[in-house]
Amino acid sequence: MTEYNKLINDINNGKLSPVYLIHGDENYFKDNIIKNITDSIINETSADFDLKKIYGKKTDETQENEVIDFVKRFPLSGDYNLLIVKDSKNLSDDFKNIISYIENINSKTILVLSFDKSIDKRKKIYKSCLKHGSVYESKKIYENQVYGWIQEQCKFKSLNLHPNSIKIIENFSGNDLLQIDNELEKLKLNSSKDDIIKPEDVEDIIGFSKEYNFFELTKVIGKNNYSKSLELVSYMSKNTKKYPLPLIIGTVYSFFNKLFVYHSIENKSEAPKLLGINPYFINEYREASGVFSMKRISRIFGYLLEADKRSKGIEFDNTDQLGILNDLIYKIFKS
Repeated sequence: MTEYNKLINDINNGKLSPVYLIHGDENYFKDNIIKNITDSIINETSADFDLKKIYGKKTDETQENEVIDFVKRFPLSGDYNLLIVKDSKNLSDDFKNIISYIENINSKTILVLSFDKSIDKRKKIYKSCLKHGSVYESKKIYENQVYGWIQEQCKFKSLNLHPNSIKIIENFSGNDLLQIDNELEKLKLNSSKDDIIKPEDVEDIIGFSKEYNFFELTKVIGKNNYSKSLELVSYMSKNTKKYPLPLIIGTVYSFFNKLFVYHSIENKSEAPKLLGINPYFINEYREASGVFSMKRISRIFGYLLEADKRSKGIEFDNTDQLGILNDLIYKIFKS
């Protein structure tokens, strides 16, 4: 279980820390942790008396004292006071008063300090929160980690998705974790616990097409299917909001980049791990490697760079998405 899921489990099971320091640039994790803390402590009645939210402002020198006054009081309605401080970096230069409070904490108060960026772990406020409470660094995940993250969330939510279903969600959502979480919740609400959720179920429930998506495009390119590739980019070009040109080009580049690496791997049994992909999909790279040699892929990288420049309006009309993609597909297959 990931550190994040363990923290959420502890909160939902009543294992609360008196102070939480949440920092980093991925808002999804931070917002969800704060939501779970709030839901576990505050109800409709206590919200008016025992919950306080503050947004740190450097221009307000009284805020730190406001924090101290609130955390030292006793709850008026519920079991705990809850104080949430967003943009905590603006609250104080040295956090001297807050550190003093943390070392003599009020057991009836939960204090949440949220920072919009990762903070220096050598700072006293970090060390104090780590010693007396819980610290979580909310990092953005890389695109090659999205598939694994979806798998992890499926386990956490007791969802059983077919590998192709995970791939479709990954390709449509990128590393937008909030969107992924929302889509998984839709699938959970519309399926039974023991169901294996197939691509057609994903299409029916959340509207992601199993036939027209980024994953299917790279799949048919790898199978050397020129006409189907043209059909897919033609379909995608009719909905540029759902299928933005830079994302299509980036997806095709990622496929060929992994295929290039696949060629260089001596022990092919290690390929899934080295490429960061599920073993279920390795056959697609094995088949594609017979179609696209390393020399050919090197030329394709040049075509992808050209298409990327065109998508940015460099020496080309970037409003003609279909024209750019048709030209790219033609060059890939004629390379």
